[in-house]
Amino acid sequence: MTTRLIVLDAISVLAGAVIALFVVDVIAWIFLGTAIAGMVASLGRWVIILLTVALFAVYYRVLPTTAAALASFFTGVVLPLVAEKLIFGSSLPTTSLLFLYVVFAVVALFVYRFVRAGAPARGMAERVTTPGDGQS
Repeated sequence: MTTRLIVLDAISVLAGAVIALFVVDVIAWIFLGTAIAGMVASLGRWVIILLTVALFAVYYRVLPTTAAALASFFTGVVLPLVAEKLIFGSSLPTTSLLFLYVVFAVVALFVYRFVRAGAPARGMAERVTTPGDGQS
């Protein structure tokens, strides 16, 4: 794996984790009445969220695309949900947390894939359309 791909994966993981956590925090604030910075202010939640989205990168390296997407979705729901209930002792009902982490998994997966797939696709398009490669 080249350095460029490692950096691209790191950027994708960070973007997916940050955006998804902020979306979930805003949804929890609007619908569940939690503090607006409740999840964002917790260092432990950041570790869990970053670990969860980092697993997305591992899945996409070792599994076919569809299997990686399914594994990423279920990991994005189950891992933070279990951590929220067992480690952080959340007082929110499990169904509310399930809803929040389904939203988290979808947003994190979409952002991760958008950032991860966007840059190589642009690079490929640039290489294909570069003049002087024998095409006119």
